[in-house]
Amino acid sequence: MHVVLKLLPLLNSGTQLRHILNGGNYMKDKILSEIYDGLLKLGISMERQKETDISISTEFLDAKWGIGKKKIFYESYIYANEEDETVYMYEKTTQTGWGFSFGSESNNSFQFGKTLFSKVKSAQYDATGKVYEISLNLGDIPKTVKEIAQNNGWKFKTVINKRKALY
Repeated sequence: MHVVLKLLPLLNSGTQLRHILNGGNYMKDKILSEIYDGLLKLGISMERQKETDISISTEFLDAKWGIGKKKIFYESYIYANEEDETVYMYEKTTQTGWGFSFGSESNNSFQFGKTLFSKVKSAQYDATGKVYEISLNLGDIPKTVKEIAQNNGWKFKTVINKRKALY
């Protein structure tokens, strides 16, 4: 108890003390909470999983695609490693589409690593079941995560090996 009392003036709040006493990592929890809130503001739905801190798996439509349909499947894993104070982020985009460009065209492609800035759209449902459309730049997702990590004094790394963003 004597040690805890000496630490109290160094702590910002009782929340930090509870995290320390319960074996949790206050800074990791704070960063993950900010990332979650930041991605929600972008309209991104995500979940926490057993294998990583935050997981995103969603489908978008390419906002620039003219006649036809181009789908973009976006997958991301975000892992905040408290040992080296680094947020690791894995991203994969898979594009499928068909349309007209001097005749009929169909294509499939995928990308690992940094997501290029690509304008996309998605239809989402709110808690009442109302449909709304979001429009964003896919590059805003890693940009948001990176800014939050760095604003909290942590490093940020994009990884191309999915395992590096898992526990």
